[in-house]
Amino acid sequence: MMQPTPLADLIADDALTALQAAIVARLRVLLPGVTVRSHPGKIDIAAMLARAIVPPPGIAVGWTRIRSIELVDGAVDLAVEWAAYIAVEHKVLGGRRVEREQIGFALGRQLLLILADPDETRWGLGHLLPPAESPPPQLTPLYTVEGEQEGTGYLAVTWTQTLVGQGAGLFEGPAPALAAALDDDGRASIRADFGPDATDVPEAVRSLWQEDAP
Repeated sequence: MMQPTPLADLIADDALTALQAAIVARLRVLLPGVTVRSHPGKIDIAAMLARAIVPPPGIAVGWTRIRSIELVDGAVDLAVEWAAYIAVEHKVLGGRRVEREQIGFALGRQLLLILADPDETRWGLGHLLPPAESPPPQLTPLYTVEGEQEGTGYLAVTWTQTLVGQGAGLFEGPAPALAAALDDDGRASIRADFGPDATDVPEAVRSLWQEDAP
C-alpha cells in the first residue's frame, strides 16, 4: 500500500534529474568545445533555429518518454527514452571550411561510440542498466527547410536506459525467520515468522513465504 509522501521527499528522491545532470556533465568533458545543455523534453525546432536552446556546435539532452516496468516481486523500474539533439553549422577548422553535415555526423558518431562504452554509460551512477539493445541507440537527421535557409543543421541521437529499483518491492524490509516443519501427512514444509510486531505484512508476502496469516 502506498504511503503519503511530502513533495520535498519526492524531489529529494528524484533519480531522473540526477541522471540527466550526470549525462550532461560527462558529455561536456568528453566533447570539449561543444556546448552541452539539459533540455526538458522534445525539441521545438523553431526554438533551436532561434538558438534559444543550444548554439552550434551544441547538444541538448532531454528525455522524451518514460515507461514503467513492473517486476514479479512488486518492484518498479523506469525505462527512460533519451534524446541528444545536435545543432551544427559550417565551421572553419584548421584553416579550412568543414560542412555542417560532416560536423553533425562526427558528433553523432561519437555519441554512439560513447553509448557503446559500458563504463561511460553508467554516468558515474548506480541503479542504472546499460542502453537497451532493442531498439538500439540511433542517429537520425532532422534537417528542415528553415534550417537550410539559416545554414544550420540538426540531428538526434536517441537511446533508452532503465533506472532500476524505483519502486518498493514485496521483499523489501527484514526477512522472516524460517523453520522447517512436518505436515500431518509427513511432508516437510517451511514456515516463516515475521515476529509479533509485523502486523502490516501484505498477504501476498506471507503467501510467498508460505506462512499462514494470523
